[in-house]
Amino acid sequence: MAIFSLRTAASFKNQAFYIYKAAVHYGFECEDKDLAERMNFPKERWDRVIVLAPLWPRYIFDSVRLAAPWVAGSFTLYGPVDGPYTQNVQIEQVLKNLQVVTTSRFCYDCMTRSGVNVRGVVYHGIDHSEFEFEDLPRYDRPRKLREQHPGKTIYFSNVNPLHRKGLPHLAEALKVLSEKRRGEWIFYLHTGRGKALKLCPDLEKIPDLVIEDAYNTLPFRQIALKTLACDHFVWPSLLEGFGLPVLEAAAAGRSIICLDVEPMNEIVGPSEAWLFPSKGIREERWEGPGCLAQLHEYESLSLAEAMMEAMDHPKESREKGLKAYERSKEFDYRKVYEPLVKGEV
Repeated sequence: MAIFSLRTAASFKNQAFYIYKAAVHYGFECEDKDLAERMNFPKERWDRVIVLAPLWPRYIFDSVRLAAPWVAGSFTLYGPVDGPYTQNVQIEQVLKNLQVVTTSRFCYDCMTRSGVNVRGVVYHGIDHSEFEFEDLPRYDRPRKLREQHPGKTIYFSNVNPLHRKGLPHLAEALKVLSEKRRGEWIFYLHTGRGKALKLCPDLEKIPDLVIEDAYNTLPFRQIALKTLACDHFVWPSLLEGFGLPVLEAAAAGRSIICLDVEPMNEIVGPSEAWLFPSKGIREERWEGPGCLAQLHEYESLSLAEAMMEAMDHPKESREKGLKAYERSKEFDYRKVYEPLVKGEV
């Protein structure tokens, strides 16, 4: 078996490695490769090939071109999509001859609207051992933050500085919190400072906001430690193919604040998270990916109110975090990827 990933995003590389580990766990001989690297084809066919990539036309064609389904007994394309396709009739002909699996019911519905026959949904997985830390000085961020901000509520978010990830909405919500609850909280924002300030020029002026300029530069374990160190994980995103940071926060046992829409509410419900409402879908035509992106718009005030609700009910927040952790066990990488690596989906 061969497992390929086709994108530089750390989340794709991480999930490809989990699929590889699941395959090895179930006794398969397996290779894990990056399609951007030089590759030697086997002398005989691979019995199975799984390619993890966004299900956008350009990535699909690259997956077929680089991973060569004609040297595979079985070829599966696995990944998320941001909306129904808007172009390229050829893509449907390609997909008819391949096995397509996607990451959420939301993605399944988008692909189905495009006329693609999707074999099924396989959620992304998590390795809970990534959130277990030894009692060593290099892992003492949780203790340090508690000592540094006694009595304050600690929020954290790991946000790619893009509009669709909700950074402008988050900035407006934090302004509301500054007006209403100044001095009661601290917010750590893990992002890319330069791009974030281009998108939200006033971001640095928000009191009690700490911008950590390290996006896509830290090992996953450091992100996990940052997640563990907060009281509440805030996910302001308007559009997700799965919502991996929400699952990661659940695996860390944190109180989660996110939109009450698919696919986020496929991971956590009202008993596991502080959910706030969307006011409807705004479609954007994305020419590069070739899809009609489905952005769930919402009022920044709704996000601010959910954050204050979580702050005002610490006991309930802790209970939601515990329930989120229990829910996250359903996403253990060996469990979710078993049908994928065994070819049962």
